[in-house]
Amino acid sequence: MNQTPDRDELVLRSLAEDAAAAQREEIAFRDNIGREIERRERARQYAFRRLSLAELMLKTARQAEDQQKAVVAQVAALRSEFGWHGESEQRKRIFDAWRPVALSVWSAVQPPPEAAEGGAVMPAPDIAAALLEFERWYEAAFGSNYLDLLNQEMEELPVVEF
Repeated sequence: MNQTPDRDELVLRSLAEDAAAAQREEIAFRDNIGREIERRERARQYAFRRLSLAELMLKTARQAEDQQKAVVAQVAALRSEFGWHGESEQRKRIFDAWRPVALSVWSAVQPPPEAAEGGAVMPAPDIAAALLEFERWYEAAFGSNYLDLLNQEMEELPVVEF
């Protein structure tokens, strides 16, 4: 009968190892689910930020008289959206890289060209593709997504009178 506690311990050890393995699997699963929820939440936020920027750019471009003024107005709208004041070399690079987006938006607000012979119609400009290309450029250049700039709260600074 001395062997019963040893035998019980052996059986229980195996079950305890199974329980610990199941617990580790559950924790790993919960961690993965948490990361997946965060990934999908970020994707949703970025999609709505892109939509909001596209709406702003379309509204801005529609008010412009010509292509050059549309690009300048869209850059000003982007600057305002980011809460940026003043110039820097980095911002100049960003605004230069934004130009293809602004041109795509300007093309989108123009009346569609007449169908060519054979009935072929020019496709509408792909603003989403232009935004994603800018996003890729920004991430390669600065190591973060430009849409995160819309997430930052601007620090309130006191007015200094001279």
